[in-house]
Amino acid sequence: MVIFTDEQAQAVVTESSYSWKKNCVKVENGYLKSIGMLTNTRIPIKHIDTVVYSYNPKKPAIVPVLKIIGKGTVLCEMEISTEHIEAVQDWMLQIMDNL
Repeated sequence: MVIFTDEQAQAVVTESSYSWKKNCVKVENGYLKSIGMLTNTRIPIKHIDTVVYSYNPKKPAIVPVLKIIGKGTVLCEMEISTEHIEAVQDWMLQIMDNL
């Protein structure tokens, strides 16, 4: 168990989860689940083809958006802070490669 504080920007990474602050993305029973402040999502891993991220400079606050893509369709979008976006993307791609 890990207790997060507001000052903590560190991530806790395991084979089945990536957690930071009050957010967690994890693999559980064949599903990719996100829990916390960012988004609450549950997607079957077998439907995920790739994970990309982008910035929308037209929005007042430039926050990167992680897009989970499956069969040519965006299955989910998650706004994740700049400091964690690439690490979360890499973790998800690694999970998909290991399946």
